[in-house]
Amino acid sequence: MKTVRIRKNIKNYLHDKPRNSVEIRDHINSTMRHGTTSQQLGNILSKDKDTFKLGKIIRSGMLSGDYEISEWGTSNWLIENQDPEDLCNIIYQPLSGSPITYILSSSNVQKLERCKLEKEQRIKKEERKTLEELIV
Repeated sequence: MKTVRIRKNIKNYLHDKPRNSVEIRDHINSTMRHGTTSQQLGNILSKDKDTFKLGKIIRSGMLSGDYEISEWGTSNWLIENQDPEDLCNIIYQPLSGSPITYILSSSNVQKLERCKLEKEQRIKKEERKTLEELIV
């Protein structure tokens, strides 16, 4: 049950822009009573069908040197920012600065296409349900 709450919290946090693992962990730990560990967060993010690893950024630490941190986004955000001409490209325009282009692997493009189909099927199902309620 705990991971379900963490997943919902993560999806709400990622709905408007991608974020890295440290930002997500800090958000979870500041908004939830018991928080999460980096290892648990990594497992949740990598196994969730609606979150995608977009890439890695390099962080510098005074003691530990340079290390990589993964950036994550949700399927809804990716669908909204997907380049219609090249489905592998996700273009993000931050409020300040130049656009950032994320390049998805072919397996992530296929995963995203499955998410699109599931979303369309969910919408059609809800529309049918609404029509049936109106008829009755």
